[in-house]
Amino acid sequence: MRSASAALTSVSVAVSGLTLAALAVSLDLWTRESQERALEREARTRLRLFQERWGKDDLRREMEDFLAASGDLGEVRGAGGEVLFRSAAFDASAAERRTVAERAGGLEFLLSASRLPYDRTIAQMRTYFAVFLPLTLLVAGALGYLAVRRTLAPLETIRRQAERISRANVSERVPEGALAGEFRALARTCNEMLDRLDGAIQDLQSFAADAAHELRTPLATLRTEIEMSFQTSRSAEDFAATLTSVAEEVSRMNRIVNDLFTLAKLDMRRYALQKERVRLLPILEDTRETWQPVADERGIEIRREGGDAQVAADPVALRRVFMNLVQNAVKYNKDRGQVVMSVEPIDGKVRVHVRDTGIGIPPEHLPRLFRRFYRLDQARSRDTGGAGLGLAICKSFVEAHGGTIEVASVPDQGTRFTVEIPALADA
Repeated sequence: MRSASAALTSVSVAVSGLTLAALAVSLDLWTRESQERALEREARTRLRLFQERWGKDDLRREMEDFLAASGDLGEVRGAGGEVLFRSAAFDASAAERRTVAERAGGLEFLLSASRLPYDRTIAQMRTYFAVFLPLTLLVAGALGYLAVRRTLAPLETIRRQAERISRANVSERVPEGALAGEFRALARTCNEMLDRLDGAIQDLQSFAADAAHELRTPLATLRTEIEMSFQTSRSAEDFAATLTSVAEEVSRMNRIVNDLFTLAKLDMRRYALQKERVRLLPILEDTRETWQPVADERGIEIRREGGDAQVAADPVALRRVFMNLVQNAVKYNKDRGQVVMSVEPIDGKVRVHVRDTGIGIPPEHLPRLFRRFYRLDQARSRDTGGAGLGLAICKSFVEAHGGTIEVASVPDQGTRFTVEIPALADA
């Protein structure tokens, strides 16, 4: 904090010093020019008086007295250049004096005025700048340092709070009440970042626990069945049944690992989407044909509404999204229910709705529905529920296409998923 205050103060003092130095130089040049013009005017005024005096009285002593009264020196030359009058110390080239000349009545009059009063004014001004400029910068630096420290004090508060926040107490937040203006906005931004970080840590912890649970169960089943096979004598049919069960558990673990690998690649943006011009109608129709035989076992009707639309998408990823949504719509539907897929073009985007007349989802579960390994309590059966990765993969695929996926549900009435992705500009 102190180093930042000192650095900002140093920069401020340096800028102020350069500004004041430029002002001093400009004022010095302007003053010198003004003084030169004033000296020139005054010297010529006295030169005219000198000419008038010469016309009345050309006596040397009278001219010396006249010039001495103003501290000037003079010279009068005739038409041929001969000197008719010259002050004792007259020197037209003297640097400390300003000499002006005029011709009148066939004579040339020269007057040398002293620069001392004007040079003294400039010297006094330079002395003033030399003394007061450093003092001004010193006072400005001290006051600026105090002002900067006071201004940056809220940053120090935010910094100390950030130091106290760790993975163990990431739920703590930067206090916003004592801050104002941009610092309150900064604190709010930090708190929003901490909210996202807290959510990510909770997701990671839940993800690790759920992943271990999902893999531990089939591994325990495999171990039990294999040990039982070695400890008891079994018929060929029993061994075949055991191998079938082992194959099912291996297949289940393989699906979980593949889904996790897909999510990991999507998170790291390493999943290469093969985008092309895709018509939604064939994908939705293929999805309907795939799940209709399963739905027929419970008298569930799957139908499609609306027209067609074209999007720039990866057809494999998009097909997986709708396959998963329709599978869930059938799985958690009521007997003799309905699943409806509809396409709705709107404002340069395409919305695809998948709604069912199933058991619905309680409101408290909706915000966490797309989390990995998250499943409703009634869906945690290995017979009816998967690993809880399907909707997470759907969300990642849709967002990778620059779209969104939302869910709305009423318990005992049904659920509607809405996938929105950009439409082709020339479609």
